[in-house]
Amino acid sequence: MIDRPDAETLLRSMATTLSDDVLPTTSGPAQHAVRVVANLCRILEREVALGAARAEATRSDLAGLLGRNGSLPELVAALDRLLSETPLDDDEGLDERVREIVLADVERRLEIDRPGYAT
Repeated sequence: MIDRPDAETLLRSMATTLSDDVLPTTSGPAQHAVRVVANLCRILEREVALGAARAEATRSDLAGLLGRNGSLPELVAALDRLLSETPLDDDEGLDERVREIVLADVERRLEIDRPGYAT
């Protein structure tokens, strides 16, 4: 039996405590600091909940583009090498495929960092 809260639940609780209990009792720079830390807790909560799936989606997109498997850092490095060695206009459609993958990755990251910002 699991008898402890997971990281997502703990971070949500921390953010709520800071926003609901601590923030109203502070002012000035301390109040700003409490807001920042509460927001960071919410970002980390979303990272715990969504981060692995979002990273895997980007890894999968890059693997499809590059025609090989590997970790996300390996595939990013391979894409960097490809882009430094191949002018985009030399490969029909490469620029559009790379743009789509990068845009999708940015949108996935924004879902974690600033939900609703991309819409």
